[in-house]
Amino acid sequence: MRRWLKQFLAESSPPLIAVLMRAFALVLRFRIEDPQELLTRVPDEPRIWAFWHNRILMMPYLYARLCPGRRMLMMVSRSRDGEFITRIMNRFGVDGARGSSSRGGSDALRELWRELERPQARDIGVTPDGPRGPRGKVQDGVLAIAAHSGRAIYPITLHYSRCWKLGSWDGFQIPQPGAVCRVVIGPAVVAPKSLEPSELDRVRGELERALGE
Repeated sequence: MRRWLKQFLAESSPPLIAVLMRAFALVLRFRIEDPQELLTRVPDEPRIWAFWHNRILMMPYLYARLCPGRRMLMMVSRSRDGEFITRIMNRFGVDGARGSSSRGGSDALRELWRELERPQARDIGVTPDGPRGPRGKVQDGVLAIAAHSGRAIYPITLHYSRCWKLGSWDGFQIPQPGAVCRVVIGPAVVAPKSLEPSELDRVRGELERALGE
């Protein structure tokens, strides 16, 4: 019975959680800051979106709202929790490439690379400091994806006027009802010209400054 209950909750709760996320968004006040007007341009190729791990809560909702009709492929853990999260994100147009730095990461990276080579490719979503940190530090994965594809990285971050911060490694942020959520987009960060350490560090610094912490 316990196993049946867990299976039932795993299958039935993601749609409910997606509904609750949309309802929760109604009690927040979003302010979109897009000085380069990146969202007003119809993309002629898939985009690589980057955002900090601790801001991920509202990102699926914002992607569905700001990029209607598009889909995103994002690296997600191969764990049971990763499967659960993927089922929730699917409701917002976000699919999962299963893998992490500890399990299947290279396979997931190759899946993201291959996706960008497809004729009708999805956007790519990356938490450059995930899944284990250190917080606010860009790891090599997103830089390698950009260098491999030659595509720019589009940073997006959220600044909450009021939020709860969890005691996790990333200081996971949950906006409080009524909070103002500043959604800051750009500027676009040009892909590294090579995988040389000095070039990666240069672009890493640009992306960290664009995301802010």
